[in-house]
Amino acid sequence: MKLFWLLSITCIAQPAWVSIATPSDSYQYFRYGGTGTEEKIEANIRPPYAYRFFGPPAAKRTVCPIEDRPGVYWYSPDGTHLAGTFATPNPTEFSVSALQSGIRGFGVTASFGGSAARIGAIEVAYFTDRACSDGGVEYGFSRDLATDSILVYWATYANCGNDAAGLCRKTNDPAQGEHFSNIRQENGSADAQHGFRIYGLNVTSQYTYRVLVDRGAFRVEVLRDGKLTRCSETPNASLVQCSFTKAPGEWFPIDHVTSGYIVAGTQTVGDPGIAKDSGFAVSDILVEKTTAK
Repeated sequence: MKLFWLLSITCIAQPAWVSIATPSDSYQYFRYGGTGTEEKIEANIRPPYAYRFFGPPAAKRTVCPIEDRPGVYWYSPDGTHLAGTFATPNPTEFSVSALQSGIRGFGVTASFGGSAARIGAIEVAYFTDRACSDGGVEYGFSRDLATDSILVYWATYANCGNDAAGLCRKTNDPAQGEHFSNIRQENGSADAQHGFRIYGLNVTSQYTYRVLVDRGAFRVEVLRDGKLTRCSETPNASLVQCSFTKAPGEWFPIDHVTSGYIVAGTQTVGDPGIAKDSGFAVSDILVEKTTAK
């Protein structure tokens, strides 16, 4: 029995954080805005990299056409079918990793740098199960430059719009009749939790932000120099060890987010008044690969 017990101990699966910012890792890079033309650079642009903010105009995309798929049908609020068309994006700069399979979480070592006078300048790193982030499942970290907190979020049917402006429907009926449904955040409750905020960090300093799927919940950690730092969930509260476990609710398919892409970059909405030299400096991107020990 003792031998069996020892063998059992050695076979327990342990999380191992692996960098995907090595010379052998491939990324696609995109930029919209600033010059009025789209740039898609095939050469790998991977961390370390500082994503910037670009003003309008932003050109209409020429990649990632909007496409229907079972249960997700794209229509404008007036009933125009959008499948096969291209969206006009907000000014953005971002990189998309190669497909990552067999993962249970990701991390980013980064500094959310800069400030803005108004809401609308966003720095973000997230997992998505859709290469084009088109109506998929997401979870990750973001910061609006007008705030002093980090948002940890999870979402389904992300980028489908919301309420009457929702672009994704359950059926291919163009009418907003009995079967019309805005499927973004389709969870049966408008009050369902979709994330939380982290306060008390020096957001312009470099930390490692990690999120791991653990027994049906997200375990979120913020580290500095390899050790958990201190933070809080509410403004001006006492700082505690920066580690939180959050169950997203039955509506979120947490056990099915094992293959997807890691996206990092910036986005501008409206005219937020971004301070000069603001940018999102990413030095590493990690994924969790569970291994037997």
